[in-house]
Amino acid sequence: MFQEFYRYCKKNHYWQADERILLAVSGGVDSMVLMHLMQRSAKKDGFHLAIAHVNHQLRSESAEEEAYLRQYCQKQGLPYYSKEWKAADKSRNTEARARHFRYAFFTELMEKNAYSKLFTAHHSDDQAETIVMKLTRGSTLTNLVGIRSEQSFGEGQLIRPLLLFSKEQLERFAEQEKISYFEDSTNLSDEYVRNRMRHNVIPMLKKENQQFLQHMSDFSTQINYADELIQLVILPKYQRWVSETQEGWRIQLQELKREEKSIQFFFIQQLLQQTLVPQNINVSQKQVQQLLTLINDSKPQMMIDLEQDWQMIKEYDSAYLRKRTMISENELFSLNVGEQLFLSENEWLCLEKSGDIVEQPERIRNWQERSLTISSEIPLPLTVRHRKEGDRIALTPQLTKRVKRIFIDQKIPNSVREKNWLILSSAEEIIWMPKFANSYLSIPKETDKILYRLLYKTKE
Repeated sequence: MFQEFYRYCKKNHYWQADERILLAVSGGVDSMVLMHLMQRSAKKDGFHLAIAHVNHQLRSESAEEEAYLRQYCQKQGLPYYSKEWKAADKSRNTEARARHFRYAFFTELMEKNAYSKLFTAHHSDDQAETIVMKLTRGSTLTNLVGIRSEQSFGEGQLIRPLLLFSKEQLERFAEQEKISYFEDSTNLSDEYVRNRMRHNVIPMLKKENQQFLQHMSDFSTQINYADELIQLVILPKYQRWVSETQEGWRIQLQELKREEKSIQFFFIQQLLQQTLVPQNINVSQKQVQQLLTLINDSKPQMMIDLEQDWQMIKEYDSAYLRKRTMISENELFSLNVGEQLFLSENEWLCLEKSGDIVEQPERIRNWQERSLTISSEIPLPLTVRHRKEGDRIALTPQLTKRVKRIFIDQKIPNSVREKNWLILSSAEEIIWMPKFANSYLSIPKETDKILYRLLYKTKE
């Protein structure tokens, strides 16, 4: 077995002479066999090996295992690092949280001690269990690749050199070489999904076909190749159609809508993998199908709610992936002559009397400016608020128009409509919709001797 392992690792250039390698060792048969194989390889090729162990404190035997590993490494002259998982509550989502703790520890060790690679002892049974679990739960094609033999990790690489061996092979080798190891009692419990797969499902599939593990490995390889091919097609489109914004991401839909459904599907998966998945946000296949509908629906504006307040908002030929912004309908400001106020971080408004210039804050000097001269007959103070259902603006003495219709006619996206301010007289008559319309009521009469000026500035 050693020769097969050594040839495989050399063929894949898993180490170089004098390279510093960190090995994750739990004390179970898999990692103890890997430590044995790596020690022999290090003697042949002259790389430097160190051992990292995490004591999860989930079993009474944990302290004994750690003490054994520490003593073993001292005798063998191997650098040894260990850390205890001291979480107060270990009853919820134990596997995922323990894994996160382990890999954070390994990352820290690699950065502090200049280890370029981390080796772990995952084998072909682990691979089969992972793929079957993901198929059972429902997963994307990319994730069905399963456990990769090598991948980027921190500033280095994560290597899994035992994927070509089964658990049974490792146990036989440990017996032949008289390698000491510890049995993890938690592996006997069917409390965890992986254990149920390991004890019940995988043995049945192995019995059905003796080549099952090899078939799963081949399947993983084929999925990997398929994913590489999809990336060659999708990635250039993603780079062309997706741009980052202050609030999230903007997606150009004009070309995407003309693509085949298959391209659209994998484009959406790529989008979610690049944006939300790194933030630990789960997106279901149902939501992916809803996003496909959003792209192709004839409605010019639509919205889909995702997890953790994220939304996909379609606005004509663009879509926006961003967090929900709560616009309060009750947000209300009052404005008198000579007063100024910030409506938001990027919006400023003031009311000047003609001839009296209001001193502006330094930070807004270069902001985009819009102004409106209004009649002195407008009753003050002015009210500034967001639109309400049924709001109307008087464009002429004979014509009033719904604010909603003005937005529709100008094809203004919903997100802009929600944030737009209306400026009203104290008589509750709309006199100005900055950027979009003003009322005839705001137009000064020839007899007006005193005029006011509304000044609205934005940081575009």
